[in-house]
Amino acid sequence: MPIYLRAPEAPAGGPDGKGWNRLSLNSHGGFLAQCALRPRRWGALLESHDTRRARWGGFGSCVNRGNCDDCPVRQAVDEQWTVVQMNADRVLVRIEPVFAPGTLFGGPDGWRLWVTTGPDDRDYSNRRPLSWDAVVRVRGWDLGRPYIDEHGEGFWLERTPRVPAWGCAITTRTRPSSTRHAFRVSGTRVALLHHYGECTHGEELLNALSHACPGPDGADEERIPVHWRQAPEMTPQASGSLRFGIDVQHMSVRVTAVEGLRNERARLTLTGSGWTTERVRAAGEALRTHLADH
Repeated sequence: MPIYLRAPEAPAGGPDGKGWNRLSLNSHGGFLAQCALRPRRWGALLESHDTRRARWGGFGSCVNRGNCDDCPVRQAVDEQWTVVQMNADRVLVRIEPVFAPGTLFGGPDGWRLWVTTGPDDRDYSNRRPLSWDAVVRVRGWDLGRPYIDEHGEGFWLERTPRVPAWGCAITTRTRPSSTRHAFRVSGTRVALLHHYGECTHGEELLNALSHACPGPDGADEERIPVHWRQAPEMTPQASGSLRFGIDVQHMSVRVTAVEGLRNERARLTLTGSGWTTERVRAAGEALRTHLADH
């Protein structure tokens, strides 16, 4: 895919067909080649995801004289991924232009990109800002629509099951007859996925389950807040030969996936006061969606 974007040639103009070209180059110093991996606005960030669409004009300058095979920018995109340190279904990235002191005319000297929980989140100055070069290295989040309000411009990022929830640690223990995946928040286990034999699911199931897990406030050994009468509304629907059952106890909720008559595919145990009906339902739907695909 094209990464090196050559500078356009200024059109000839003036009475002799050369004068405007010559004046333009003398006054502006010419145009620099750009890199399709260095976006400087939302539209260019969209193009950087598939650089076949990239066009000169919305990107930062090339830093390696067109040698893409040995370029630190390309190496960073492949190896140094940016982690979005926020546990949310989507985040709003606000774009703040930075101007040099005393600047009256011209464009900004740089940008600071702030990851926020949404338009109402105004207390983000104590966080660490990102750069455009860092945002292009984000993985596991889909680029959403641009956003603008009275405070400035920005864009949305939509989380996908390709990344786990921030702050949720997932560990796996494999035995000859079974596999167990433990989900811990602030060091406390909030969920345990158990199934017999080897794993037949991908990492997206574990990531989706981590999205349903409660935050630190609900990671404890206290009583589950849901009631056994709510089990029918939290039980996932059957998918083909895969059926589900929910058992609500005082200290835990157990979601069981059974294939056929008695073949237990998976057993998910949820503990802690943070498991609301919405979170239990989300965990069950994640189990249904990703087990049905395998």
